[in-house]
Amino acid sequence: VIDTAGAALSKAAEEGGLAAEIARSLADLVMLDAPTVCLLLGEGAGGAALALLPADRVLCAQHGWLSPLPPEGASAILYRTIDFAPEIAKTQGVRATDLKRDGIVDRIIPELPDAAYEPEAFCERVARTLEYEIIGLMRRPPEDRLATRLTRYRHLGGPV
Repeated sequence: VIDTAGAALSKAAEEGGLAAEIARSLADLVMLDAPTVCLLLGEGAGGAALALLPADRVLCAQHGWLSPLPPEGASAILYRTIDFAPEIAKTQGVRATDLKRDGIVDRIIPELPDAAYEPEAFCERVARTLEYEIIGLMRRPPEDRLATRLTRYRHLGGPV
């Protein structure tokens, strides 16, 4: 489950070996024999979010997003203000619909209008979607799941 603002952008975080742990997590998740499903619930920022992404299926709440650098951070770097974050988010392609279009997300789970306003109904939709995806994955042989997952992540970011 991904819902994180990400790690601190600090010298201490880097010196603590965060990059190596992110790389280890990516490698471990890609190579698992078990069926895997990633659920992006809200904010997915930084390497911590990316480290949890590799899965057979990636599901995303309608208002969820994923980015190595949050739009606010990119805006602050480029313009020295966070005021341009909405425009940068559109350019980055971090929204659920962008992620689905680009093949990073497989399914978007609707929020009607927002999960905070309908928590029980949203949780039920999440549970049904997870159940459907996990059952479908369990019906496939482990070697097929692994081959498909490896192909997916080798081509991630390439032409869709």
